[in-house]
Amino acid sequence: MGGNSKMGGNSGYSLYQYPMQSQPMEIVYTGIGFRMVPDALSLNDPVFLRHLLVLMCVVRNLFHMYLCWRQLRLCQWTKTVPRQMQATLTADDFRAARAEESFNVEQKLMSYLFDAIFSCIELYFGVLPFLWRAIITCYSIVDDLVWQSLAYVSLFSCYMMLRGLPQVFYTKLVLVTFYEVSDDKSIPLVGLLCSFTLLVVLLQVGLFPLTLVFLIIEEKGGTYFSLWIWGFLFVTTLIPLLVCNLYGMWCVGKRSKLPAGALSNALSDVLKQFKFPPDRVYVLRTFQTVNETVFAFGCWCTKHVVILENLLFNQGRPESELHPDDVGRGLKDDQVVAYVAHQLSHWRYKHAWITFLLAHATLLIYLILFGTCYRHTVLYEAAGFPQNFYPPIIGYWLVYKYVMPLYLTITNWIVFYFMRRFEFIADAYTHKIGYSSAFISALLKLVIDNRVFPYVDPWYLMWHRMKPSPLQRIKHLLRLQNVNNV
Repeated sequence: MGGNSKMGGNSGYSLYQYPMQSQPMEIVYTGIGFRMVPDALSLNDPVFLRHLLVLMCVVRNLFHMYLCWRQLRLCQWTKTVPRQMQATLTADDFRAARAEESFNVEQKLMSYLFDAIFSCIELYFGVLPFLWRAIITCYSIVDDLVWQSLAYVSLFSCYMMLRGLPQVFYTKLVLVTFYEVSDDKSIPLVGLLCSFTLLVVLLQVGLFPLTLVFLIIEEKGGTYFSLWIWGFLFVTTLIPLLVCNLYGMWCVGKRSKLPAGALSNALSDVLKQFKFPPDRVYVLRTFQTVNETVFAFGCWCTKHVVILENLLFNQGRPESELHPDDVGRGLKDDQVVAYVAHQLSHWRYKHAWITFLLAHATLLIYLILFGTCYRHTVLYEAAGFPQNFYPPIIGYWLVYKYVMPLYLTITNWIVFYFMRRFEFIADAYTHKIGYSSAFISALLKLVIDNRVFPYVDPWYLMWHRMKPSPLQRIKHLLRLQNVNNV
């Protein structure tokens, strides 16, 4: 993208006013306003660039709406239970899973539609410059770009919450009624609005220090500030991963050692195959909304396995201590063993670390491209800001939302492809060590417990699923079994 590469902010404008003076400071705002005809078909022309940014954002959203439509069509056309699941998945559970999948996918489709509408409004009607003018009006005597940026981020986060309200109202007033979502699975509208208010407050707590760090890095980092930001994000995500590998997930719930019994005895063989100590298997009781799974961490003397409590049959507790809806959920001991073998297969091939490095490699390229686009003032002019008078922090949103859709679409496909590939690799190794039959049984039980719709459109899968569908994985395991039986 061409254009001037000066830093934005208050250069050329004196924002300081002597506090004892009563006369308000006058600031002349100039920008492209509602101009629709560019002076030249060039990226240096803010009007032309605005049209191009809107086009990229709309095309990206239309593409994802098309993917959601394909999955919705599949839900509507599919009426029968897959042959591989007919012995375990009832017709009623299948219809319930299909309705829930349709509800979630249509909700996602409408989110892309509302996002495209608001993205066009933001650029063509100057919403972001309007928020900046409101901040400057309130803080005109504060000649400090950092404080002005913090105030702008606070106001911008409130706007983003308001931006999501049409989606909330449509979901609650239309989709919930159409798909007959039960009250116990749907938060009341009033409660949802109250949670939005709480979320705004929590966002301020998180965004203020993060914004301050990014502004300091930008100021001190010079030309390569985007690399410093990547280094900061790399370290802040690496530390929790190292802590989990060394000390376990002690901060997200109540952890206890797996008691001696049938399950611990059944796990001894698979743990021995992966050279994990049998006395370092833990059960973690955490949030009920967390999906049932197992984590395998560590190396050398720090190896340990963490099993989420909700993966165990009846959570490993007497029925009298459970909610009626939780009775009968979870996996039997042989299924848990197979699931642990699958997760240990991921550990054996270091899939977590490969995914971590792959994600940060794509993030590094993103930030390099971001650093190239971020300093071009024509980008801010295209959003309606006057030249050299804008909050630099808004560049993070502009580049992410309008400049990078194509890059993010490509990299998401790449990362999701490898993550799905890793699942097939772990499934194959689980079969190799003799646990495929029990693992198929475990996948079927989780499908029933969570009412997972077994079918997925191949195009929708590529951009919206990090894992293959349970049906794909079951078919893959059955093919491996048939090959061995030939």
